Amino acid sequence: MPTELERAADALFPSTGNRVGNVKFMRGRRTGVSAEELAEQLNRADAQVREGLSAPVADIDNYTPSN
Repeated sequence: MPTELERAADALFPSTGNRVGNVKFMRGRRTGVSAEELAEQLNRADAQVREGLSAPVADIDNYTPSN
């Protein structure tokens, strides 16, 4: 079974098709975040997008959540 990091790498950089060209990860105020923990969060977000449970935000600076 692939690790979280391997799954995230496959999602971002597949051998065929679209590949991520520029991505930034924000750890917030937390220090000592491991690559595996970051990959787990990326995989959760990827699953939410694929399941239609998220919506794009065009202007993050002026975004106000609706809930």
